[in-house]
Amino acid sequence: MHKILKVTSLLALAVASLGIYSGAQQAPALATNHVLKGTFINNGNYNANAAAGTFTPIDTALSVSCPGTSGTCTIEADMWIQNASDGGGNTVCLFVDGSESSGCPYETSGTSGIFETISASWPVTVEHGTHTVQTYVYSNDGEFVGFYTTNYRVYKP
Repeated sequence: MHKILKVTSLLALAVASLGIYSGAQQAPALATNHVLKGTFINNGNYNANAAAGTFTPIDTALSVSCPGTSGTCTIEADMWIQNASDGGGNTVCLFVDGSESSGCPYETSGTSGIFETISASWPVTVEHGTHTVQTYVYSNDGEFVGFYTTNYRVYKP
């Protein structure tokens, strides 16, 4: 009985040690290779004020397609907007199918009335099919929006 207890204890110790050792050896997840299926460049001069406390669409809504009959795609938007804020914080956002995609990094604006460029790059995973994408701004205190460029890219994993 004493030998069985020793063997069981050693076996338990070996299994626990192996679990700790193998856990420490796990590699981080690797990025998935994606194939570019399309690039859409949307730019212009908004040349107007964006109201305070509301999401304002800056570019024209654009339909993009995630090809195939199943699976997903990644839509990535690189967004740049020239603006002159009224001194409060602001953000540039990617909307997909009419909804904010959680890609709205908030920035604290510089000096009131001075032009700056706010930017963000944001990927969103969508199901196959056609989707609408659009760039929006949000400003706490309102802002003048000038030139903008958004590069929308569709990738298939």
